[in-house]
Amino acid sequence: MTQNGIYAGKYIKPCTAQLAFDVGENLRWEDKREVEGVTGLSATAAVLESYYCSSYSVYFTVPNGKAAGVAGVTPDNRIWMLCTQASEEYPHTFVREARRWVNSLPYPYVGNHADMRNESHIKLLKLLGFTFLRYYTINGVPLIEFMKLCANQ
Repeated sequence: MTQNGIYAGKYIKPCTAQLAFDVGENLRWEDKREVEGVTGLSATAAVLESYYCSSYSVYFTVPNGKAAGVAGVTPDNRIWMLCTQASEEYPHTFVREARRWVNSLPYPYVGNHADMRNESHIKLLKLLGFTFLRYYTINGVPLIEFMKLCANQ
Protein backbone atom coordinates (compact mmCIF):
# COMPACT_ATOMS: atom_id res chain seq x y z
CA MET A 1 0.00 0.00 0.00
CA THR A 2 1.05 3.55 -0.63
CA GLN A 3 0.76 6.31 1.93
CA ASN A 4 -2.66 7.35 0.56
CA GLY A 5 -4.03 3.81 0.81
CA ILE A 6 -3.97 3.06 -2.92
CA TYR A 7 -2.63 -0.40 -3.66
CA ALA A 8 0.94 -0.77 -4.85
CA GLY A 9 2.70 -4.12 -4.89
CA LYS A 10 5.30 -6.23 -6.58
CA TYR A 11 3.82 -5.57 -10.06
CA ILE A 12 2.27 -2.11 -9.54
CA LYS A 13 4.32 0.97 -8.76
CA PRO A 14 3.72 4.73 -8.92
CA CYS A 15 4.24 5.94 -12.49
CA THR A 16 6.74 8.48 -13.80
CA ALA A 17 6.71 10.47 -17.02
CA GLN A 18 9.51 8.29 -18.42
CA LEU A 19 7.59 5.08 -17.69
CA ALA A 20 4.44 6.55 -19.27
CA PHE A 21 6.47 7.54 -22.33
CA ASP A 22 7.96 4.04 -22.62
CA VAL A 23 4.52 2.42 -22.48
CA GLY A 24 3.17 4.93 -25.00
CA GLU A 25 5.89 3.89 -27.42
CA ASN A 26 4.87 0.21 -27.06
CA LEU A 27 1.08 0.16 -26.82
CA ARG A 28 -0.98 -2.79 -27.96
CA TRP A 29 -2.37 -2.14 -31.42
CA GLU A 30 -5.95 -1.95 -30.09
CA ASP A 31 -5.02 0.60 -27.42
CA LYS A 32 -3.08 2.69 -29.93
CA ARG A 33 -6.04 2.69 -32.35
CA GLU A 34 -8.39 3.79 -29.56
CA VAL A 35 -6.36 6.69 -28.14
CA GLU A 36 -5.27 8.02 -31.50
CA GLY A 37 -8.81 7.80 -32.89
CA VAL A 38 -10.50 9.45 -29.90
CA THR A 39 -7.90 12.12 -29.06
CA GLY A 40 -6.31 12.83 -32.43
CA LEU A 41 -2.92 12.66 -30.69
CA SER A 42 -0.11 10.18 -31.25
CA ALA A 43 -0.28 7.24 -28.83
CA THR A 44 2.74 8.44 -26.88
CA ALA A 45 1.36 11.98 -26.56
CA ALA A 46 -2.02 10.61 -25.43
CA VAL A 47 -0.40 8.46 -22.73
CA LEU A 48 1.68 11.39 -21.48
CA GLU A 49 -1.36 13.68 -21.48
CA SER A 50 -3.29 11.11 -19.43
CA TYR A 51 -0.37 10.79 -17.04
CA TYR A 52 -0.04 14.55 -16.53
CA CYS A 53 -3.82 15.03 -16.13
CA SER A 54 -4.08 12.35 -13.44
CA SER A 55 -4.28 12.83 -9.70
CA TYR A 56 -2.60 9.47 -9.33
CA SER A 57 -1.13 7.02 -11.84
CA VAL A 58 0.56 3.64 -11.72
CA TYR A 59 2.85 1.47 -13.82
CA PHE A 60 2.09 -2.24 -14.25
CA THR A 61 4.69 -4.94 -14.87
CA VAL A 62 4.38 -8.71 -15.19
CA PRO A 63 6.51 -11.49 -13.63
CA ASN A 64 9.08 -11.48 -16.45
CA GLY A 65 9.76 -7.78 -15.70
CA LYS A 66 8.21 -6.37 -18.88
CA ALA A 67 6.07 -3.22 -18.81
CA ALA A 68 2.41 -4.23 -19.03
CA GLY A 69 0.79 -0.80 -18.94
CA VAL A 70 -0.04 2.40 -17.16
CA ALA A 71 -3.25 3.56 -15.51
CA GLY A 72 -4.54 6.47 -13.52
CA VAL A 73 -7.46 8.51 -12.28
CA THR A 74 -8.05 12.18 -13.09
CA PRO A 75 -9.46 14.73 -10.60
CA ASP A 76 -12.93 14.25 -12.12
CA ASN A 77 -12.83 10.46 -11.41
CA ARG A 78 -12.01 9.34 -14.95
CA ILE A 79 -10.09 6.10 -14.78
CA TRP A 80 -7.87 5.07 -17.67
CA MET A 81 -5.54 2.22 -18.56
CA LEU A 82 -3.37 1.63 -21.60
CA CYS A 83 -1.45 -1.58 -22.10
CA THR A 84 1.40 -3.22 -23.95
CA GLN A 85 1.40 -6.74 -25.36
CA ALA A 86 3.06 -7.93 -22.11
CA SER A 87 -0.30 -7.52 -20.32
CA GLU A 88 -1.46 -10.64 -22.18
CA GLU A 89 1.58 -12.77 -21.24
CA TYR A 90 0.43 -13.25 -17.61
CA PRO A 91 -3.32 -12.59 -17.74
CA HIS A 92 -4.17 -13.97 -14.29
CA THR A 93 -1.47 -11.93 -12.56
CA PHE A 94 -2.40 -8.83 -14.51
CA VAL A 95 -6.13 -9.09 -13.71
CA ARG A 96 -5.47 -9.89 -10.03
CA GLU A 97 -3.18 -6.88 -9.61
CA ALA A 98 -5.51 -4.56 -11.56
CA ARG A 99 -8.43 -5.66 -9.36
CA ARG A 100 -6.45 -4.92 -6.18
CA TRP A 101 -5.53 -1.49 -7.51
CA VAL A 102 -9.07 -0.57 -8.66
CA ASN A 103 -10.61 -1.81 -5.40
CA SER A 104 -8.21 0.34 -3.36
CA LEU A 105 -9.06 3.63 -5.08
CA PRO A 106 -10.24 6.30 -2.61
CA TYR A 107 -12.91 7.75 -4.91
CA PRO A 108 -16.69 7.39 -4.58
CA TYR A 109 -16.81 6.13 -8.17
CA VAL A 110 -14.67 5.93 -11.31
CA GLY A 111 -15.68 5.74 -14.94
CA ASN A 112 -14.74 6.49 -18.54
CA HIS A 113 -15.28 4.92 -21.96
CA ALA A 114 -13.55 2.20 -23.96
CA ASP A 115 -13.40 1.30 -27.63
CA MET A 116 -15.97 -1.45 -28.11
CA ARG A 117 -13.59 -3.15 -30.58
CA ASN A 118 -10.92 -3.52 -27.87
CA GLU A 119 -12.13 -6.93 -26.76
CA SER A 120 -9.44 -7.53 -24.14
CA HIS A 121 -10.22 -4.25 -22.37
CA ILE A 122 -13.97 -4.93 -22.42
CA LYS A 123 -13.28 -8.35 -20.90
CA LEU A 124 -10.95 -6.80 -18.29
CA LEU A 125 -13.58 -4.20 -17.35
CA LYS A 126 -16.12 -6.99 -16.82
CA LEU A 127 -13.65 -8.94 -14.65
CA LEU A 128 -12.97 -5.81 -12.60
CA GLY A 129 -16.70 -5.33 -11.91
CA PHE A 130 -17.44 -2.26 -14.02
CA THR A 131 -20.99 -1.59 -15.20
CA PHE A 132 -21.60 -0.62 -18.82
CA LEU A 133 -23.92 2.35 -19.28
CA ARG A 134 -24.33 3.43 -22.91
CA TYR A 135 -22.88 3.34 -26.40
CA TYR A 136 -21.80 6.35 -28.47
CA THR A 137 -19.10 7.45 -30.91
CA ILE A 138 -16.32 10.04 -30.83
CA ASN A 139 -14.51 10.74 -34.10
CA GLY A 140 -16.07 7.59 -35.54
CA VAL A 141 -14.71 5.37 -32.72
CA PRO A 142 -17.45 3.14 -31.23
CA LEU A 143 -17.32 3.59 -27.47
CA ILE A 144 -18.99 2.09 -24.45
CA GLU A 145 -19.27 4.12 -21.25
CA PHE A 146 -18.50 2.31 -18.00
CA MET A 147 -18.59 3.06 -14.26
CA LYS A 148 -17.83 1.43 -10.93
CA LEU A 149 -18.63 2.37 -7.37
CA CYS A 150 -15.41 2.05 -5.43
CA ALA A 151 -15.20 -0.78 -2.91
CA ASN A 152 -13.88 1.25 0.03
CA GLN A 153 -16.51 4.00 -0.07
